[in-house]
Order: sequence, then C-alpha cells, then structure tokens
Amino acid sequence: MFAAALAVSAHAGVVSPAGAVFTPPAGEWAGPLGVVFSDPAITAFLPPGLSMPSLTPEDLRSAAPLVQSLAQSLSITPMALKTMDPVQRKAAVEMAVEEAKESVRTKAYELAETARALSRPNRVMDKESRAELYAAVSHLMEMREYYDPWLDDDGKAAIETGYASVSARAWEVRTALLKPDADAVVERRPARAPAPAAPAYILQPSGPAVKLRAEMEKNKNGWGQRAIDALYTGYGFILRQGGKHRIYTHPFFPQLHQAVSRQNDLPPGYAQSALKLIAELERLTAAQTTIAAAPATGPPAVLTLADLSILLSSTEEKAAKTMTAVEPILSLAAVVVAANTAPAVPPIRPTLSPATPKIVAVKAEPPAAARTPPPRGWVETLLERIFGTAAP
Repeated sequence: MFAAALAVSAHAGVVSPAGAVFTPPAGEWAGPLGVVFSDPAITAFLPPGLSMPSLTPEDLRSAAPLVQSLAQSLSITPMALKTMDPVQRKAAVEMAVEEAKESVRTKAYELAETARALSRPNRVMDKESRAELYAAVSHLMEMREYYDPWLDDDGKAAIETGYASVSARAWEVRTALLKPDADAVVERRPARAPAPAAPAYILQPSGPAVKLRAEMEKNKNGWGQRAIDALYTGYGFILRQGGKHRIYTHPFFPQLHQAVSRQNDLPPGYAQSALKLIAELERLTAAQTTIAAAPATGPPAVLTLADLSILLSSTEEKAAKTMTAVEPILSLAAVVVAANTAPAVPPIRPTLSPATPKIVAVKAEPPAAARTPPPRGWVETLLERIFGTAAP
C-alpha cells in the first residue's frame, strides 16, 4: 500500500475550503500525529516550533499543511499512519514535510502579491474588491498565526509585509465606508471607548538559561531532560507533564510549544529545536514591540475580522467610489465647477414689427396659338371636283 502511495505525485495541489488557506485537520488526526511527533527520528526534520499537538482540532491547525500532504498527495489515512511501520512512517512524513514547506511557501508569496495588488491607492473598491480585501486579511492572519514555523525568513518577511499593507488598506476603506453614518451614530449614542491594548510581553531570561544557551550553541550533544528543562523554563516556558513526554508551552505565544522525551541523554535534535524555538520567541517579542508602536492613524495593533465586517455589507456603490484615484475625482470636480460658474447666455426675446404689403406682378397668359384646319382627305377632294364646291 505504501509503495502505491509513493507513486502519487508529491506536488499535487492543495484544495482548501472557502475562507481558509489550509483545511483544518479533523480530530481523528490527533492520535496519529501524537505518534509521529513522539518519534525523535521524525522530530529531527520537522519545522522548529512544530511539536506534538493536543487533542483539540484548534490546536491541530499548525499541522494542517502536513496533514493535507499526507492525505491528498500520499493518500494516507489517520489509521494507516498510526499503524504504519516506523521506517515507512518516517519516509512518508519526511516526504510530506518537504511538500508542506513548498505549499506554504508558495501560498505565502501568492498572498503577498495579492495584498500588493489590493493595496494600490487607485484601485476602485466596489463590492467584489472589498470582499477580496477582507479575504486577503483573513488568509494572512491565518498564515501569521498558524503556519509561521513552516516558512523561512524570506517567506515570513513576505507575509508580514503583505499583512501590513493590506490591513492598512482595509482599515482605510472601512473608515471611508463609515463616514456617511458617522454623525448619526454620534447623535444617537456616545462613542464607545476603545478596548485597552494587551500589555506587551517583555522577554527576561534568567542568567543560567542564557549561559546554558550559549554552551548549547557550541555543542548540541550530550544534553538531558534536566538541561532542556532549565533552558525552557529560564526563557519563560511552562512545563506540562504528558504521558511519555514533558511538554513546554509559552504562555504569551502559545504557538511555541515542544515535547521533550524523558531521557537523561537526548538526541541532539532536542537541543537544536529548543534553540530555534527560543530564537523564534525573540523574533516574536521584537515584532510585537514594532506592532505596538504603530501610528494611531492606521489599524489597531490587535485587528480582528469583526472590525472589518462592514467590507462584506451591501454598501451603496457611491460610498465605494470615494476610494478611487484622486486625479479622476479632481478632474470631474473641475468640470462641475466650470459648468456651474460659466456665464449665463442672455435670453432671446422676439420683437414684432408691422408687416409691409408686397405687390406681386401677375404673369400674362401666353397668346392662344392659331388654329390650323386638319388636312383634307380624298373624299373631300373628290366631291369638290364633282360639284365644284367644298364639301360641307
């Protein structure tokens, strides 16, 4: 069965339902993925930050690209993955991981290009374009929240750039659509106070953890569960005891989590994963500070899709036309002003004058033509010779 599955192209397309970049995995994948991520031979080539998920479907979202590669490209069911031979399972997951990375990378650049096109200031925001803008923000939010571990630095930069531009454009369109009703809303009820912003997380690792990290950067071999525990907890991760593993999760960035086997001599992959996870923690902390310092004129630091729900409403097209290019609007305004300020044409008043009689000469009739008698025939000529007079 596995040999037949490998014959399927590893580059098959990923089918997603409307509203999602990748299909959220069903709960039946939780157990098989737990078996996969518990194998140190497999976790060595998994993306950093992607570890054994919990049993809820929401927590499986980060593994959605991997699940779709397994299910669609290799035609592997959850039960087949769980009962597969360890060697075959490792080969299948390794192939699926490579395809999942390429799928997420391709989708990241597609979304970044879509965001660039939708963010053009001269693009007319009709009903269809507003729906596309809403979908782009939704997809980029999903990519930033769930699939960041699958991307390299260039892919992450493309996602962040695309999200920054398209969210600012969506907030600008939202503001323009709300302008016609702003006065009425203020008259009916007072403005609601904005929700307080979430406090920014400050990374303060302990001194022993910083020293341990420096030593682990030099040599990733020979570390046990106690050293890994000191490193994770020193950087603010919380320990949760599992069955055969110790699970570390960051309280402020829950997407950062890792399962560590209960061994005093761990493979070097655990130390490498811990170092990459801490580096990702530093990046997220710095990015959070940048977002918190954004200007007040743009979207809020914590933007939700509910804030942009007006983009999907049946707003009149005249409200959307306010987002067209400045030049056509100014040209049309100039034409209207010129038409309104042109000098008025004086009215034409008719004048009456007495009529002058006109004498028309009467044409003379042509003279009547002289009547010519018809020519005589042979009977008249014969009678004239016999009787000597003209026939009557």
